[in-house]
Amino acid sequence: MKRGRVNTNSKAQTTIFIIIAVIVVILIITFVYFNNSISFTKLDAEYFESSELKPQLTNIESLIINCLDETSKQALETIAIQGGYYQQPKKALELDDVFVPYYYYEGQYQNPTKQQIQTELEKFVNNNLKNCLNNIQVTDFTISIKTPKTQALIKQKNVEFKFDSQIKIIKDKKHVLFEINQHPLTQPSALYDILEVADYITESHKEDSEMYCISCVDELAEEKDLYVDIIPITDITTLIIISDNRTSSEPYSFEFLNQYTGDETSPEFEVGGNVPEPPTGGVE
Repeated sequence: MKRGRVNTNSKAQTTIFIIIAVIVVILIITFVYFNNSISFTKLDAEYFESSELKPQLTNIESLIINCLDETSKQALETIAIQGGYYQQPKKALELDDVFVPYYYYEGQYQNPTKQQIQTELEKFVNNNLKNCLNNIQVTDFTISIKTPKTQALIKQKNVEFKFDSQIKIIKDKKHVLFEINQHPLTQPSALYDILEVADYITESHKEDSEMYCISCVDELAEEKDLYVDIIPITDITTLIIISDNRTSSEPYSFEFLNQYTGDETSPEFEVGGNVPEPPTGGVE
């Protein structure tokens, strides 16, 4: 019986040719798709650059920037009324449409950090920007945005907002992308200084849970060009309002509560006293 010899080289060569053919087909498909995408984008851009549509597109872009501006201002106003929060914390007094958080609650310190407040600002913008954009009404145009990504940074004298997202402007099944990451905003704000005063008032309880150094608070507020109102709500609860009227046309008020144990009849105020020195290094 004769035994046949299998030509393994021939099989290997056939396999290599098949692999090469598959790779070539993939490369061709990728090339065609990529070129079509480039052509589509280029044609869309040319379509929107026409003399008829260019003014409308410019107007829409201005309206989008207005939305970024208005939403970031609303974020600052809301978290001020709600003591640095957009979403309600566990310890807070609920009112009609807002809440006021407790910073000091029967011996526990609840005041948020600057980083937490920045996150709350970012959440507000991310959750509310779409509402503003949806209100932009331009005939035959559609505006679409995925979930925005916002970065807020509280600085002395202002708060910076940066946006990392794309807004799609659509007409006649064609679209252009508006890069809002190229339009950061800086809102004048005394929030940095307000947080210093708020933290100082709260931290004072570590020295004496029953007393404020009212002259120290007054001195720090005057240095920051702020106004502080400490209002008794009940025998054991006070409302603190820190206000600024120099960075905007309307007064800007930041509110929070302090609640004491039943052992204190009410928080007392004294001039001087054993209290920490006013902060000089900024808020954390």
